[in-house]
Amino acid sequence: MRALSIIAGLVVLLASYLALQEPSSSGPWLPGQSRIATTDISGRTLSISNVRDFTYAPGSAAIVDERYLDKTYKLDELQRVWFGLSHFGPYGLAHSFLSFEFASGDNLVLSLEARMRPGQNYSPTLGVLRRYTKIYVMATERDVIGLRSHHRGERVLLYPVVDYGESSPEAFLRSFLNDINKLAEAPEFYNTLLDNCLTNLLKNTAQGEELGFTDLRVLLPGRSDRLTYAFGATPDSMPFETARAMATIQPALTTTQEREFSTKIRCGWTSLLPELADICGALPAQHQTGAP
Repeated sequence: MRALSIIAGLVVLLASYLALQEPSSSGPWLPGQSRIATTDISGRTLSISNVRDFTYAPGSAAIVDERYLDKTYKLDELQRVWFGLSHFGPYGLAHSFLSFEFASGDNLVLSLEARMRPGQNYSPTLGVLRRYTKIYVMATERDVIGLRSHHRGERVLLYPVVDYGESSPEAFLRSFLNDINKLAEAPEFYNTLLDNCLTNLLKNTAQGEELGFTDLRVLLPGRSDRLTYAFGATPDSMPFETARAMATIQPALTTTQEREFSTKIRCGWTSLLPELADICGALPAQHQTGAP
């Protein structure tokens, strides 16, 4: 009984300590997280400030050029949403993100991340202990995806969202915009279990209401493509492992500086999306299917 009392006391002390912590927007921050994105919609035009478009050194993740853009997007040109997953460690450690594809050729990435200071490294444990605030990084694909697939050497998967339920690509995008602007005004803590890159995506979907956050596919984001497959949000008309192979980005196909970067990282989906054939059709068959 004494041991249980001690444990209970420690839990109460820890909970009290965490409750006293307050998130701060004061820097310094890591270079890729130094600026907060803000959004505005006027009519059918979406304007976003601080869209990240960094350039990295070949063969490394060293930043060569820190560039932020102010960009506009026509909502009428929004065609499709893509679900991305980047495996950065063992035991299901992965980062999930979304990319919004526009007919103009623009692809806008939305990535919820733990905002870190110089010298900090990401730790799931520290993420529970309120050691990070959260940040919505809005960026180009060659930045967020290329950083992970081409410069860090992570295994990155990119799935087209094919079923929005009663929603639409535009409604899906709009569901995040208020959160993005609120976070720019008042910082919030990142939480590895309850408020992370995946749970934030799920809370803006109807399927999120059907899940408990004890589900391993939620607790271990590296399994989350099994979740989107099970719900039919990403292609489920073929075996799961086939879909995963099609989604796997092949860094050998392109460089982050190439104009066709965003098309070539999708070449695994030519059988589902014929419009990719003009650029992907000349590539070896194993690259078109996403096979390693």
